[in-house]
Amino acid sequence: MSMIAAYQDEDVALPRSSRARAAILLLAMGSSGASRVLKHLAPGDIKLLRDAAGGLEPISPEQMDLIVEIFQEAFRKGPGVAGPERQMDELLQKALSEDEFEALFPEAAAELAFEMSDEEPRSVWDAVADLQGEVLAPQLAKEHPHVVAILLSKIRATTASAIVREFDPGFRNSVMRRMLTLKPLSQPVLTLFETHVRLAYLGNQESPESTGSHAILADIVNRLEKRQADELLEAVRTVRPRDAENLQKLLFNFNDLPALPQKSRLTLFDAIPTEMSILALRGATPEMKECVLSSLGARARRMAEAELSQQIDVQESEIEGARRRIADEALRLSGEGRIQLRATEAA
Repeated sequence: MSMIAAYQDEDVALPRSSRARAAILLLAMGSSGASRVLKHLAPGDIKLLRDAAGGLEPISPEQMDLIVEIFQEAFRKGPGVAGPERQMDELLQKALSEDEFEALFPEAAAELAFEMSDEEPRSVWDAVADLQGEVLAPQLAKEHPHVVAILLSKIRATTASAIVREFDPGFRNSVMRRMLTLKPLSQPVLTLFETHVRLAYLGNQESPESTGSHAILADIVNRLEKRQADELLEAVRTVRPRDAENLQKLLFNFNDLPALPQKSRLTLFDAIPTEMSILALRGATPEMKECVLSSLGARARRMAEAELSQQIDVQESEIEGARRRIADEALRLSGEGRIQLRATEAA
């Protein structure tokens, strides 16, 4: 309920228009208080308030006090909060950037995106379940039995049984044994697995768009912690070694800085604030420090060396955050064609 609509005609001694009462309340707040309220109102509401104020007679202190009292009582009773979780999600979505909201609350972001879409998105497992078992089985027979076991555990039983019937007995038995010992996948691995299934079985692998699949996966992996990235890369290597090799070429993190050609390093650190470079080098090896410091200008290097010579307490999360931002900037510049991530690319 908006502030304007919150007023009801409760006292004949007061203006009968709820808009007029809201305008009076804003005047009572003064410019400082009113400005904090106005920034939350829509332009149309603000115009209505101004128009309402234009038709007011002089307001007595008693009338103003009564309006404030009515507002306080209405606020105290309030309309209640229907669906506080949903309202909090909407509030946070407006307060945070789209990337921040999705990173912090992926499930809430997916729900809101679904509600805003005109068509219900289908899960990858529903799409796979709609395929003919006799068509899908020969393709799955080329996969590792463990991969097939995971996929079958995600789709409805009728489709899974149609697929299993088409397998050779030895392969079928291997898959079924693995289904008995399956463990839940971590979310990063599950995300990658779903992407693999979508690209391998729900898309045209011969289409030009398939060349971008490695970039899609690389974008996912590059945003994970090193342990998670290694886990995902190993998962790809198990089932698709050639794809893993291509994916490896697109991965980049802070520890890969020495692999950057010198010209690319200079371009990269021209775009990085010196303070961020200093923070990222806290706790780094002497070799890494020299790699970065040699990429700075003379003045920036002297400042960095002076700062790094001082022992200060810094949160590990802050250091990792700075390193990740440098890696992200390298990926951005690489995507724009301004730097090469590895010396072999320049050859």
